Amino acid sequence: MQFKITTDYAIRTVLYLATKNEVTTSAEISQAMGIPQKYLIKLLGELRKHNLVSVHMGVKGGYTLSKQPQDISLLDIVTVTETTVKMNRCLEPDGYCSRNSTDTCNVRKYYLSIQNYLEKSLASVTIQALLDEKV
Repeated sequence: MQFKITTDYAIRTVLYLATKNEVTTSAEISQAMGIPQKYLIKLLGELRKHNLVSVHMGVKGGYTLSKQPQDISLLDIVTVTETTVKMNRCLEPDGYCSRNSTDTCNVRKYYLSIQNYLEKSLASVTIQALLDEKV
């Protein structure tokens, strides 16, 4: 499994806003993080829609975090940018299995244990922990 580049951009953007702790323009974020500005503006819109960033209009406008860094986990960000965080189709909420054996499949049970570990890990790492380098 590999996260999309958008996910990397989103994590870096949220982390940058946390370090700035003030209204920051998309141009500044773009330059500092090496993210194309047009792409970043679209990404910031998605982060805003999910209440991770706020928009400030006007001459001194820009973006800030909507929550405190300790209240934003990597899982919060990943779920905004990834279509799914499930490592296999059988782990999706509908439990689809081409063999109709989601309840008895030993491979699925193994996948499920890995999936649970991954999601717990992503949920346990906050932006504040990254700022404090306590990861």
